[in-house]
Amino acid sequence: MTQTLHYWIDDTEICRELPDADDQVLPGVPWGEPWVIFTPAYWLSQLWMSGLSDIPHSPYHACGTLDEELVFCMLGGYGITAELSTAAYDACRVAGLIAARESSIEKWTSVLQQPLDVNGRPVRYRYPSQKAKYLAGAMTYLRSHNIRLNNGRALRDDLLKIKGVGPKTAGWVARNFLDSDEVAILDIHLVRAGILCRLFTPEQRVERDYFEMESRFIDFCRALDARPAVLDCLIWDQMRSFGDAALRVVESICCEGGQQTVLPIQPTQLQLSMAS
Repeated sequence: MTQTLHYWIDDTEICRELPDADDQVLPGVPWGEPWVIFTPAYWLSQLWMSGLSDIPHSPYHACGTLDEELVFCMLGGYGITAELSTAAYDACRVAGLIAARESSIEKWTSVLQQPLDVNGRPVRYRYPSQKAKYLAGAMTYLRSHNIRLNNGRALRDDLLKIKGVGPKTAGWVARNFLDSDEVAILDIHLVRAGILCRLFTPEQRVERDYFEMESRFIDFCRALDARPAVLDCLIWDQMRSFGDAALRVVESICCEGGQQTVLPIQPTQLQLSMAS
């Protein structure tokens, strides 16, 4: 059996088929229904309805240099909002630190210690001295090493040799710069989404299981016939907008007899929780 999804793009009605809700995308990962948030069927239907399944490049495909992309991604990360990291990147770019491949820790620190304009208010960057040290080291590394740009995994592996660059940041650069589907960016939003659709277990940790989880996410995308570089952008955008509501659903997960159980949630329930 299958499920039928009807949706509109402009004035055109589109009808597409999805596997039955009880069928499995991967072992242990049921399709679910497209109108139930966080299921694989939901994510694929969102990809179709957004039109992202037909675009030639990821929405975050980089247009600048490798140096610029590396600095941008290094300035992001856990606890740093996209708005703050973008403001920090703009300040470093305007100061000429990226174009010069500046190796002075003091110069990076001087820029990052200044209040940054985030949506019209001054905000200070977290841990500017530590990040300045990593950025100066990264620029020194780029000056003295040849970085492979022939595929996403090779680029990721080369970037992992830079102090302060972990698998997520290296994969982030590789995906953006090469529009690569060979790597994945397992940030907190993607991990939460993976837990909610049973792709990951609550016991898995990116600090320990990153490459195993990355491989499973890429297999998941292939099973959906979706590009990893595009689907993770869609998931990131939506999970970020769900905010604490999604976190509360993650916290509702319980384990009974070793089997992961996700308490079902309908779209109306999520809307109510977000409004509360």
